[in-house]
This record gives sequence, structure tokens and C-alpha cells, in this order.
Amino acid sequence: MKLSVIQENLKNSLNLCSHFISPKAQLPILGNIKLVATKSKLILTSTNLETSVSTSIGAKVDKEGEITVPGRVITDIISGLSAGNVSLEVRKERITIESGSFRSTIAGMNTSDFPKVPSIVSKSNLVTLDRKLFIDSLSKCQFAVSSDETRPVLTGVLFKFSGNTLHLVATDGFRLSQVSMGVGNKVDIDKLIVPRAVLSEIIKSTGEGNIEFSYNEKDNQVLFGVEDSIFSSRVIEGEFPDFEKIIPGKALYKVSVDKHELGQAIRLASVFARE
Repeated sequence: MKLSVIQENLKNSLNLCSHFISPKAQLPILGNIKLVATKSKLILTSTNLETSVSTSIGAKVDKEGEITVPGRVITDIISGLSAGNVSLEVRKERITIESGSFRSTIAGMNTSDFPKVPSIVSKSNLVTLDRKLFIDSLSKCQFAVSSDETRPVLTGVLFKFSGNTLHLVATDGFRLSQVSMGVGNKVDIDKLIVPRAVLSEIIKSTGEGNIEFSYNEKDNQVLFGVEDSIFSSRVIEGEFPDFEKIIPGKALYKVSVDKHELGQAIRLASVFARE
């Protein structure tokens, strides 16, 4: 494998992949990032077996090939380099990095033991989501997701499909948030619980265009296509609380207030509620 890429592009992709590696896993290869050079692009992949990401960047490829390298090491090296072109060359499971006056060689591992990670969004149960609307909706319910691992079903966001509407629901047992948004088409999906970790990465992702979402029932896995990246995650198994019984069907009282004034009042009152 031999290629040249732009440092900024490689740094951003490595930083994304580093969020999905398992540096303390029993399998050392799960702490690695897989690099695959093919034609005119470099594909980077990482996984912790529960969630994964596969992303690609443009590259000048002189020789195709693949290798896995320690994620933290290569991320720190590339992040520390100056802007410009970076050359990568693999020989006998060792990758050489060159940029300007810098040169380093890192021991890698063969890709044969690296877990298989989805690189395309399945066309089965495919839903097209408006990017801005979906991320805005997620942001409005993420705060209510529980961090208590003893109740796994509460550590994710419920995706409930009803016709051309997607309901996003989250609760930690004390707070509950429900946001509804329209989707482009009906799908044969009832409801799924998607882990917060992968949704947090999607919220932080940049770019334009729609997001493609699909569910692989056989592998119990959801896929999100975000521009040149594919995020995948296992679905959380279990029964989500019946939130529809919690939300009142009708209100006895309705009050209309100015958003700015209410926010200011809450901030002032919260000074005495910090503990």
C-alpha cells in the first residue's frame, strides 16, 4: 500500500474513528483502525463490536492495499503534523508515515482478524431523513437518555415509526422527551432502541445532504449513512417503557409565556439549585 493524503482530511477521519476503538479490549485488534487504499480513496474503519464507523477520504493511491494500525498512536501522530500532504507506505505489516522532515514507522497487524463492518447502507427498510431536522430532533431528546447501565433500555433513544412519522423518545425514569418528525417514506419497522453513543457521533458530524437510515433485522443492526461515512450499531434489546401512558392526553391548563423571559428566570432560580 502506498498513497498520499491531505493531513487535515486524514486527521478528521482518524479523530472520528478513534471514538469507536476499544484500547483496553481483550482483542488487541479492536484498538486498531483499519486502513484500506483502493483506486482514488482511503477507507478508514473502526469498531468496538457494538458500534462502528467506516469513512472514506480522497487520496492519491500509487499502490492499493490494507493494514490495521494502533488507533491512538496514529491519531496522535497525524494530529501533531503540520498542514500539507502526508505519505503512507506499508511494507510487511509496518506502516511508514512521512510529512515534510518527519518520518516514522509503526508496527501494524494483518486485517484478516479485523471484524467485518458495514461499508454501505442496506436498501432494506431504507428511510431518508432530513439531516437538519433529524439532528435538531435528536438534540431535543438526548438530554433525557439515562446513563445507568443497569437499565440498558433507557440508555438509548426509542425510534417509533408510525406511517410517515418518526417519533424519537428518551427517558431516564425522571425526565421524558418525545419529538416527532416526518420521514420520506413508510417502512416495515415498528420500534427500535438505538444506543446514545452512535447518535452522539451523528449529532457531531458535519456536512450537508440527507441521512440514510436502515435496519438489518437479521443482524439486529441499524445503519446511518452520513455523506462519506457509515455509522452502524447493534439495537438495544428489551421493552421500552410505555411512554404514551405517561404523557397526558389533554391538559387542564395551558400557559403561554415569552421564551426569553422564562429562560432568564430559570437561569436565575437555578443558582440556588446547583447542588
